[in-house]
Amino acid sequence: MYINYEKIGEKLGFGRDFFYNLKVKQNLDYIDKNRKKVLKKLKNKAKLNVIFYVYDESKWKSQSVYDLMEQDERFNPLIVVTKNCAIKENANYQTKKDVQKCYDFFKNKGMKVEYGYDIKNDDFIPFEKFCPDIIIYSHPWYVYKTQGPVVCSKFALTFYIPYFIPASEQWHEYGLRFHQYLFRHYVPTDLVKDFYSKNMPNKGKSLKTVGHPIFNCYKNNHDVEKKYIIYAPHWTVCGENLRFGTFDWNGKKILEFAKLHPELNWVFRPHPLLYKFILTSGFMSKEEIDSYYEEWKNIGIFSDGGSYIQLFNESYAMITDCGSFLTEYFVTENPIIHLISDKFVPNSTVNAIDKTYYTAKNTEELFEHLNEVILNKNDYKKIERLELLNKLGLKNNNSAELIINDILELI
Repeated sequence: MYINYEKIGEKLGFGRDFFYNLKVKQNLDYIDKNRKKVLKKLKNKAKLNVIFYVYDESKWKSQSVYDLMEQDERFNPLIVVTKNCAIKENANYQTKKDVQKCYDFFKNKGMKVEYGYDIKNDDFIPFEKFCPDIIIYSHPWYVYKTQGPVVCSKFALTFYIPYFIPASEQWHEYGLRFHQYLFRHYVPTDLVKDFYSKNMPNKGKSLKTVGHPIFNCYKNNHDVEKKYIIYAPHWTVCGENLRFGTFDWNGKKILEFAKLHPELNWVFRPHPLLYKFILTSGFMSKEEIDSYYEEWKNIGIFSDGGSYIQLFNESYAMITDCGSFLTEYFVTENPIIHLISDKFVPNSTVNAIDKTYYTAKNTEELFEHLNEVILNKNDYKKIERLELLNKLGLKNNNSAELIINDILELI
């Protein structure tokens, strides 16, 4: 039976967060005791078993870390494909087909991969079965308890390489219980680290600046043909919480512009949750969204899953409101038309990067940039962007090596 401890705390006069905070403290004490035992066990171990927790192949951003570990005799890396535990009514809900698709992605790449979810019996497989010494998470939400950092602290150290590059100052990027339970939490810049540290209950003691492994994948090779324009809308179209999405005021306008310019090579790369969210929120009917997606398929490349690295490397511009892409695409040196939601509050890194992009808060600004940057190919902020790229130190970073060295130093 579910017990709402927050309501009990309020009725007893302790406050809504009393039992919540008590449970967090108990978990932290439990993790701390376990951590000391695990560190002692691993101190002289010759080969470390590392599992990468993954439930969405489109958000796989740690390939360079896996590759280096596979080449290093001190590590035995393994991809464990599981399922998130979102309920059916949630846009994040996954089916067995989603799990199979994710597994096939890694299997087809020739990587070592196993199921962390029993498709036949519809059940989660406890991570203890894989005998991990280290677990590297990529998602902070909808993690099943036997695969989460509290339970797994009994036999492994828990690390976190976020699938996204932090873009906002919203608490979900650093303030979940998940973040407090980690042994190590990697962040891309010192600016992000400083902000998180000031706002996290543990003052950011688990944080480490390493850049991000995804940056290793982008080639600033000017011999590669730059032929694509990517339109990448975020899934948060409506709602009062997380709200990066601007699809409500520009989704149809951008499609109309693309149809008017068949001489351009278009890539439609919607967030994997956009379709589900539009349906579950009632923003559009199934017929409307199916028709919208079909029109994009008729005029360009439709990319709704898997790796997008090659498309990024072969593109010359992006139109997006996805927070993570603002920093990730920045490394390609190419321009972005940033579609800005009135609820989006950027962090200091993105705020600086945004000044080298072309921001649009309405259709008038959008079409001004579409004509100048896309049609006329006048990227008049490029020099400014390259100077900032070098200043931030994101170009040609060695994030994977830094992560591996940090793991070895900690142990």
